[in-house]
Amino acid sequence: MPAPTLTDIVTARSRISDMVHRTPLARSFALSRFMDADIRLKLECFQDTRAFKVRGAANAILSQQEKGPLESLVTYSTGNHGRATAYIATRLGIPATVCMSHATTEDKQAALAEMGADVRLVGSSQDEAHDLALKLAEEGMTFVDPINDPASTAGHGTIGLEIMEDFETVDTVVVPVSGGALISGIAIAIKASMPSVRIVGVSMENGAAMYQSLEAGRPILVEEVEGLADCLQGGITLDNTHTFATVRDLVDDFVLVSEDEIARAMAEGMHKERLILEGAGATPIAAVMHRERSMFGDNIALVASGGNAETQSVYDVAAVHRQAMETLMGSAAR
Repeated sequence: MPAPTLTDIVTARSRISDMVHRTPLARSFALSRFMDADIRLKLECFQDTRAFKVRGAANAILSQQEKGPLESLVTYSTGNHGRATAYIATRLGIPATVCMSHATTEDKQAALAEMGADVRLVGSSQDEAHDLALKLAEEGMTFVDPINDPASTAGHGTIGLEIMEDFETVDTVVVPVSGGALISGIAIAIKASMPSVRIVGVSMENGAAMYQSLEAGRPILVEEVEGLADCLQGGITLDNTHTFATVRDLVDDFVLVSEDEIARAMAEGMHKERLILEGAGATPIAAVMHRERSMFGDNIALVASGGNAETQSVYDVAAVHRQAMETLMGSAAR
């Protein structure tokens, strides 16, 4: 399947407008001072599901519903896409099943159950959850694909439209990367209208499937490693239809951040921005805090992709790493 076009993304915005919020693009005074730049946070953690995934799930499900009634939905997820699918399914009155690995945290499993989803646990990786979801789809359920559905990618691309409209001078957009649908949609939207804007992907050092696939020149299987950015775990699927090629062709740079760097970024989010961010959602902050200033422009949008972390765990991480964060940021700009 081909990647979506800018027209598809514009159509998606109209289609999902009743299901998602236009999220704030809030200036970070602390990061702006540190970087001597205008840095703004695209707060997807303020969606009803507390993550950006609702955009893609809404567009994918509503697109399929336009073709005919849907009796049941199935998907696979490390958490946020499952939550998004369950939320849209509930809004539409459609049963939803979410396949997850046994490695998924209990709080994420419980959140999905509370939303009415049927949670199916299998194996120890997202790849195994993917295989179970496909099996259930073959038995008659409608599959909601978080990676390989252009409609899902188009839904995420609506973030790019909002960034361009709210930040006309933007020159760099930093985006977390897992399967690549989020950064693909944003890159397609922005590059079509503002090709000079740099798109920078960011993921964790261990288990970065898209990064390792780009290094290999093809989609590959990557072992999942437990860490703070668990929502970025999971493969891009060996039969990847468009996100691999889109990231390869449109993303200008890709950086990996360590566990300590993610932790300091979560501390910055809590103590400076007053935000509870999951590790994945904090990775763009980690990138600007810990990578060369020359990698970024002067007007930078960071996509804070989600805030679905256990509150106490974020408190604990932020408390332990606050001093290191304060020392790093200091009192002067970079």
